[in-house]
Amino acid sequence: MCDHLPTSGSGVPSGRKTGILVHGYNLNAGQWESVVWGEPRDRTGRVPMGVFVALCEQADVMVFGSGASRKDGLLESESTARLLWERFDELAGFSVFGNYLHELKRPPSAGRFRKRIESILRLDTDSRNTRDEIAHAGEVFVDLDVERVILVSSPTHLPRCLRDACSIYGENRKMSHLRQELYATPSVTGYPGYSADDVAIFEPPHRPDRPGSNLSRLVARVHDLPDNARERFVRRMEDLLREFRV
Repeated sequence: MCDHLPTSGSGVPSGRKTGILVHGYNLNAGQWESVVWGEPRDRTGRVPMGVFVALCEQADVMVFGSGASRKDGLLESESTARLLWERFDELAGFSVFGNYLHELKRPPSAGRFRKRIESILRLDTDSRNTRDEIAHAGEVFVDLDVERVILVSSPTHLPRCLRDACSIYGENRKMSHLRQELYATPSVTGYPGYSADDVAIFEPPHRPDRPGSNLSRLVARVHDLPDNARERFVRRMEDLLREFRV
C-alpha cells in the first residue's frame, strides 16, 4: 500500500482525511486471537494490518468494531483494543512493516507510533453485526469529515464488508461521498480452516452468453432460514446437487 511509515503529521498528501474500520471478530469464535492478532512474521492478523494501514496512510481515525459479543466483562472492540496495547511492542515482529521494523523497536519512534494510534482510535460498542459496524463507522467518518475509507478484515469476511459498505453508503445521502474513495485491505488470517477460495460469490446476471436466471437473489434467501432449519436445508441441497451431478 505504501513503502514507508510516517513519523509525524496526519492526512494523506492530498489533504483528504482517511478513516480506517477494523472489523470485529466474535469473542466466542474459534481461535479468536489467531484471527485478530495472527502470528509473526507473516500471518498478519486484523489488528496489526489495521495499525499498519493507519500509520502508512496517516489515517485521521481508526474504528475498532464491535459490541456484538462479550467475554470477561469486555465487548469485542474493548478486547481488541486491550490486545493491541498489551502486545503493541510485538508489532515489530510482523514482516508487513517491511524495512521500517527498526523504527518500531526504537523507544522514541515506537512511543511516537503508539501515541499516534492512541490519538485516532475509536471503539464501537453498539454494533451487533457487520452492517451495523459499517453504518456506525460511517457516522464517525462523516463527523470527522473523512473522505477516504479503508476497510480491514479477514479475506473470508472482507468481500461481504465491501459489498455492505457500497450498499449502506450508497443508500445514505449523508454518507454517499464515502463510496467515492472506498478501499479494502485484507489481513492474512481468515476464519479457522477456511481461505478466500471458500467464499462463494454469486453476481446478478449480466453476461449475454449465459442464462439470465438470478441465482444471486435465490442464494441470498438462504440467510433468512431459521437456525433450526439450516441443517435440514443443507442435506436437501446436497441431494439436489447430486441429482444434477454437481
